[in-house]
Amino acid sequence: MTEMVFKREAIDMTRGSAGLQRLMQKIYRERGFDFREYNKNTLARRLQRRLHARGVNSYAQYAHILEDDPDEYDKLFNDLTINVTSFFRDEVAFKALEDIVLPTLIRRLNRNKVLRIWSAGCATGEEPYSIAMLVLEQLGKQNQPHNVTILATDIDATALQQAKQGVFVRNQATSIRSAWRRKYFMPQGNNLRVRPALRKLVSFKVHNLVSDDPYKDLDLVVCRNVFIYFSLSLQMRVLKDFYDGLKKGGFLLLGKAEVPTGDGMALFEPVDKKAKLFRKADTHKFTQDQRQDKQEPSARMLLRLIYHGNTHR
Repeated sequence: MTEMVFKREAIDMTRGSAGLQRLMQKIYRERGFDFREYNKNTLARRLQRRLHARGVNSYAQYAHILEDDPDEYDKLFNDLTINVTSFFRDEVAFKALEDIVLPTLIRRLNRNKVLRIWSAGCATGEEPYSIAMLVLEQLGKQNQPHNVTILATDIDATALQQAKQGVFVRNQATSIRSAWRRKYFMPQGNNLRVRPALRKLVSFKVHNLVSDDPYKDLDLVVCRNVFIYFSLSLQMRVLKDFYDGLKKGGFLLLGKAEVPTGDGMALFEPVDKKAKLFRKADTHKFTQDQRQDKQEPSARMLLRLIYHGNTHR
């Protein structure tokens, strides 16, 4: 009976968009994490766990808990930033990187250029390490020097700390080709540790796609299974950041349930629809109206000051 009552109350809460928005505004103001334009249904589902665990059934009650128990923020962020990842997750996508993207990009390299790749929303690091293996293999095939930087970012500092350590249980590596496991990992007890040649290619940093400045001069952006949590307006804003950050002819790889929509369709042209691989469009020109929803640099700087001025993970 209690479970049935709670479920009925939870349904009512998902309709309380004003209460949810006030809670997201509080989190943004006090911790600098901006979930205000995330998909509201997704946020409501993720919040259910914390409200249920704390025995409350309204966002206002939960806001009071955050006031009285600052440690609750860590538990909340863990639920809002669930990390589901694996090495070479989605074979079709990584096959497109291996066969189409990396051979093209590495052929363009010369000794004065750096291949810059951004893995946005990298969680515990399996994705950027997978990309790094593909890069090293392709560099070897084309006899190119290791002039590569892979920027791996996430909003979750705890997940990034695990990624930096580069230690994985053996059953996490079953999707890696056996020869590559031996080449790029070394045994450490019951685990496997990333070898230095692989680890040094990847730079892990905390980064918020919503509020932090995007990276520039990029050849490839990999942002998979992140847009499904964003509202359409936020998707468009981040797509514009990716467009601005990519070099001419740069590539964008999205998750298998994600595609550019609206004005975003003019920013990127499909290369492999099944893999959700896109290339920066050559001829698109933004109008002033199209850029009006983009955050001004001063607003980004203000948010960073708020973020670093408060206690966070």
